[in-house]
Amino acid sequence: MAFRHEPEPFRDAFTGLVAARALITATEFGLFDSLQQEPAGATALAQRIGLDPIGTEALLSALQVLGYVERGEDGAYRNTEVSEKKLVSSAPESISAFVGAQSDLHWRVLDLLPGAVRDGEVYAMHEERQDDAPSWEAYMRGLFQISRRDHAIDAKLVPLESPRRLVDVAGGHGGFAIAMCRRFPELRATIVDLPPSAAVGRKIVAEEGFADRIEFREGDVFEIGIGEDVDVVSTFNLVHHLSNERNLELCRMARAALRPGGCLLVGDAAAPEEGEPPSKHGAISSLLFYAWSHGRNFTPSEIRAWVEAAGFEEVEAHRNLLALWRVVVVGR
Repeated sequence: MAFRHEPEPFRDAFTGLVAARALITATEFGLFDSLQQEPAGATALAQRIGLDPIGTEALLSALQVLGYVERGEDGAYRNTEVSEKKLVSSAPESISAFVGAQSDLHWRVLDLLPGAVRDGEVYAMHEERQDDAPSWEAYMRGLFQISRRDHAIDAKLVPLESPRRLVDVAGGHGGFAIAMCRRFPELRATIVDLPPSAAVGRKIVAEEGFADRIEFREGDVFEIGIGEDVDVVSTFNLVHHLSNERNLELCRMARAALRPGGCLLVGDAAAPEEGEPPSKHGAISSLLFYAWSHGRNFTPSEIRAWVEAAGFEEVEAHRNLLALWRVVVVGR
C-alpha cells in the first residue's frame, strides 16, 4: 500500500501535467473512438473529427510516447491495447467518461487548489453549482465507470440472506443499487441524492435495465431523511465531503431507519492509520477532495468509530483487494 518513488520535480510538474492534459483532451475529443473505427494519419484524423492538423499531430505524438497510440509503417495511428480496453467509449470496461469529462472537471477544481490551501475557498460543487448540468453528467457517469467493478464486490459484503429494501445515500449514479438488485432478485432500492445527481442517475439506471426496481428521492439527506423499515443503508464516496460530526449524524440516522438485524455500509477512500505509510491514490484523492469541498479522507478507525457510536454491532472494516486504498465498513 505504501507509495515510494524518487521525487522528480520536472517529471511531476511538467511531464506529468502535460501528459494528463493530453489524455483528457484526446478522450474528450473522441480521438480514441475515431481511431477504433478506422486508423488514420494526423491530417485525416484532424479532418474527420474537426481539429487543427498541427495540433492533432502534436497530440498524437504525445500519446504515442505515452503508450496510448502507435504508428504503423503506413503512417496511420492506431489505438494500443490499453486504449481499446479503457478509452474507447463503447468498450465494456471503458472509463472514458472518467478520464475525459470528469477529469476535465477535476482540472477545474484543482485550479482553485492554491486558494483552497491558502484561504479555504473551495469549488463547492454540491452546495453552489447544482445548475451546472454538463458537469454533473460528467461527474456521475465518470464515477459509475470507475466504480463499476467495486460495487459487485461491495454487494457481497452485505451479511443478509434476502434483504427487501435498500436506501443508498448519495448513490446518484446507481452503481451500488444496481449491483444489489443483481445479487438479490427481490430487492427494491431507493437512492437519496441531490437533484442534478438524480437526473443523471435515472438515465444510467434505465440504460442498465433497472428503472422498475430503483427509484430516486431528491434532496439533501439531512433535510429529507432516510426513511424507515429499511434492511440495508449504504453510502459510498460521501463521507470525505462531510465533517466528522455530520458523518456521525448520518450513521445515527441510518441506525434509526433500519429494521432489527439490518446493516449499514460506509465505503470510501481511506487515510492511513497512525504509523501506516500513505498510499499514492489515497493521498492524491484526499487533496482533490479538499479542493472540492474542504473535505478529506478518514481512517478506517474513524469510520468504525462513527458506526459503533451510532449503536451498530459486529462492525468490520474490509479493504478492497483491487484497490487497497479503499475501505468498506459494515455494521449490523
